[in-house]
Amino acid sequence: MPGKWSGWLATLGLACVCGTLANRPASAADPNLVAAAEQEGQLALYNCDIGESPVQVKRFNELYPKIKVTTYVASCWQTYNRHAAERAAGRPIADAFISTDDVFMKMNDEGMLEGYASPELTHFPKDVRPDKADYIRYKALLAAFTVNTEQMKGQPIPQDWTDFAAPPAQWKGKISFYDPRTSSLAFTVLATLHQRLGAEQARKIYAGLKSMDAELSSSTPAGVTKLLSGEKPIMFYILTNQYGATVAKGAPLVFNVPKSGAIGTHFGVAAIKGAPHPNAAKLWTDFILAEGQKVVTGRAEYALRNDAPAPQGMPELKTIKIMPTDFRNALEDQKPLIEFWQEATGIR
Repeated sequence: MPGKWSGWLATLGLACVCGTLANRPASAADPNLVAAAEQEGQLALYNCDIGESPVQVKRFNELYPKIKVTTYVASCWQTYNRHAAERAAGRPIADAFISTDDVFMKMNDEGMLEGYASPELTHFPKDVRPDKADYIRYKALLAAFTVNTEQMKGQPIPQDWTDFAAPPAQWKGKISFYDPRTSSLAFTVLATLHQRLGAEQARKIYAGLKSMDAELSSSTPAGVTKLLSGEKPIMFYILTNQYGATVAKGAPLVFNVPKSGAIGTHFGVAAIKGAPHPNAAKLWTDFILAEGQKVVTGRAEYALRNDAPAPQGMPELKTIKIMPTDFRNALEDQKPLIEFWQEATGIR
């Protein structure tokens, strides 16, 4: 049945308390901050939440029409690379960032983040700001399997990550996956499988994808298009934000949490140190943690604000089994992990 969930058991560590977010009036931003941001008149946003970015910006523009927002929207590591290059050249452009845990940890280590203490933090669990970090998590993402149930009817479907180590012949030419060299979430999946299942089992999984002629999707929209058309009816993983938005349109998909656990990460927000428009960056941060949480829940995603409900038809975060990721270790091993992936898949 479309929208089916299976296999939830444990916890992600950041749980939302169901409440009345949808009925809560928009938070009143600090009028002094609003005035200062409007005086600056501009906001340059670098955002790797590709699907949600235009919805966020549209709502921000409705609330603050005097602030012109320009965006650079790309994969998480691409946005990082562009900002790092601009910063190295002495011409930083970005005021605020939306990115994932691994990218933000690297940016934090390199002193790129401002560390703005938003007043909206009082409405969130304490650990949305990781220890010694200058970014704030505002929504949770889970990576698990999805298949086109119409195209895969009567055929085996993935139940655990290890199923890809010895895939059935029926999956030949039907799988898509993503590139960890450009996709933050693909790298998180790679690192987590390597950490939790061991190098040998992870190698077998990626070699299994290669044996099935799995296609490396150029982007999430491209992968979803082929998933829905039936050309590639098995996706190695899909994120809850992509799944929720697609199923809401009536897509015949199933979201299967692997027996050994889904892989989780977060989207976060941060103001950039030395931003050309620092007040606009702070106002954007406050917006994401307040009115922006309605954007998250409106797209059937897991917002982390205390009064945010779980997406309709989906379980509470605290009930879902998660394979934990050591992001710090993953970043330290990034280069050898990419080389490991290239060797296993034969992709250069």
